[in-house]
Amino acid sequence: MSRVRFFLLVASACVALGVTGCGEKKAPSAHGNDEKEAEGHAHGEAESEAGASFKDGQGLSLAPATREAIGVKTAEVEERKLARAFTVTATVFDAGPPARALTLVPPELADELERLQPSEAKVLSVRRDISTALTQIEVVLALPGSPKVGTTREVAFRGAERTIAAVPRSALLRSATGTFVYVVNGAHLLRTAVKTGASDDNFIEITDGLYSGDMIAVSAVEELWLTELRLTKGGGHSH
Repeated sequence: MSRVRFFLLVASACVALGVTGCGEKKAPSAHGNDEKEAEGHAHGEAESEAGASFKDGQGLSLAPATREAIGVKTAEVEERKLARAFTVTATVFDAGPPARALTLVPPELADELERLQPSEAKVLSVRRDISTALTQIEVVLALPGSPKVGTTREVAFRGAERTIAAVPRSALLRSATGTFVYVVNGAHLLRTAVKTGASDDNFIEITDGLYSGDMIAVSAVEELWLTELRLTKGGGHSH
């Protein structure tokens, strides 16, 4: 092989190696972008949870901006004068006279019916010996006028006023597991079970679970409950 041809072959090999070494520029990995995007979403989710956390025994902790965003307001449990008032629906089963109607009420309400006589009707009997599978008690009422058998009447009861611990209706959270309020517990809001009694259009008596002077949430309780559910059962950040 001549020296000239040898140098040509070497030069060609160097050019080939240079081209191969440079190669095509690798396109940005779609997977890499996905990872960055997913990382961004994950970071966004963490930020969306940063304003709320939950701790067993202490309750929800909300950042000031989160409280304002969902409209949480607090107030003290007050002592108020309140009269026990409620309405039952009775079905006429005897045209009379006097016309008689039947209603089903829970036991605690049956006790009230015996003490409170409605203005437009009269309690004839409270039949505790006859109760339904849901522990509803039969109450027979005498109604004025001549209502037809099978029709229904709304009968209102109202007792005397008395001073009791009461909260706004907006403070109550009613769920399948009971009735609750969110009590201010330091920097947290703790969901607390309560029992209720007398009520009017705006306030409800608390017979157990709270004391006068306790601070509670009086608005946005549904939003607080949904936030608690998300943090404890929905895979949110629980601390």
